[in-house]
Amino acid sequence: MKALIAFPLLALCLAPAAVGAQADTRTDVLAGRVTDLTGRPVADAQVGATALGSGITRSISTDAEGHYKLFFPQPARQYVILVKRMGFAPVQRTITRRTSQPEEMTIDMQLGGSPLALSMVEITGESDAPRTRESESRPAVDATVPNPVSEILALQDTLHLSAVQIIGLTDVADSLQARNTRIYRNIRTLLTRSQEAGDVGQMAGSVAMMLEEASGNTARAVTAAEKLLRPEQWQILPQAIRDLLQDRSADTAKQ
Repeated sequence: MKALIAFPLLALCLAPAAVGAQADTRTDVLAGRVTDLTGRPVADAQVGATALGSGITRSISTDAEGHYKLFFPQPARQYVILVKRMGFAPVQRTITRRTSQPEEMTIDMQLGGSPLALSMVEITGESDAPRTRESESRPAVDATVPNPVSEILALQDTLHLSAVQIIGLTDVADSLQARNTRIYRNIRTLLTRSQEAGDVGQMAGSVAMMLEEASGNTARAVTAAEKLLRPEQWQILPQAIRDLLQDRSADTAKQ
């Protein structure tokens, strides 16, 4: 009789652990590796994923080998993944689950464009003349210039943008692209001239001011884009885009 009583008690004790283990399986895992066009890993890239519908966002930086892993305790039908790294064109993908069960999805991402040498270490050793000639021969639309408004337009099906919204956002994206492309080209020209002169230290302040101007242009463009979107559309956007306004507001408050 004691054995019969002990068995139900043991089952009750194990039940919570079983329930917890079952709950743990209700997790989507998004993992992968971020590389550049040559296949080399990109460390410290910002990887953000947003679950469409719930709007839950997770973000992480890639490790030294370019790897990342994100966990979503509430599985969603679709995820929008945005990868950004200073000097590279951002990359965005929409992932749709294949089954109704939680999945571990492998999403490898490749950043386009060549990295723009902006840090002092890169300035002293990475810039060279052939690369500059390549940049001068690029078309008017420079793929290495980050443009979050273009990223919003890429989500037009997900956001269900109207024709009026698409026209308005296209104007904002084109204006931002033109302004910041000019700034980035000026930075490249300055880097080249400084290296040829043998003194790259004097241009650091100028580059910082140029980047600040580009950042201001981007923040104003995102503000204009927010006004064109409905509140529910804005909330669907990746957190990395919405954070641009918060970061800019914080900088303004400090000033």
